[in-house]
Amino acid sequence: MTIEEDLRAAVDARFAAAGPAPWPDPHWDQGPAEEEYSRVTDPAKWRILGARADAWAGALVDAGLATLERDGAVAWAEQPGTLVSRTDRVVPHAAGALPLVLARSRIENVVDAGITLGVGEPAVCVMYLPACGCDACDSGSESELDQLDDHILSIATGAFRRFSAPGKILTVLGSSGWSASGLFSGEVDAVLADPTGWVEHSGVTWTSVGPRT
Repeated sequence: MTIEEDLRAAVDARFAAAGPAPWPDPHWDQGPAEEEYSRVTDPAKWRILGARADAWAGALVDAGLATLERDGAVAWAEQPGTLVSRTDRVVPHAAGALPLVLARSRIENVVDAGITLGVGEPAVCVMYLPACGCDACDSGSESELDQLDDHILSIATGAFRRFSAPGKILTVLGSSGWSASGLFSGEVDAVLADPTGWVEHSGVTWTSVGPRT
């Protein structure tokens, strides 16, 4: 097995042991009702994201690739657009690798239901999940968990690259693809070929030093 496969297997085992309850897409056969757009029936169910984030943190630490700093103070380059209640940092041993911030954030009256993901120091917010916790935007837990997995794995393997310019953001996740705001798909190759004028956040793979014993 590759290190990526080992990590995913370790995450899956930890996640299963934590016992969160996934759920299917409630709108697989029809679109959401109008009243669902202003309703959050069960914000606490999104704690499943925190359970997955904890599984990743534990797997990375157990693999000897990082240390975990619980409930620490994190300096943000810009405050994320979420209400953060607490933050954990997963700090890689490899020089030049990106530190990972796993922050809990508020959804409705549940202060730790969501996940805000950051990289670097000071930390840059790269995503938050769920993007919207309302009933209408709920497409099941799998898609949100997959997004979290893809981001964390790309950071740990060094495939993650984030480019920013005024009004524009491009995020590359290696084999998992890319996402962008403020630019057309035809511009992506040009940015990757010559990122002059863009601010880039990227780092080496966490596995470059091998596991610590």
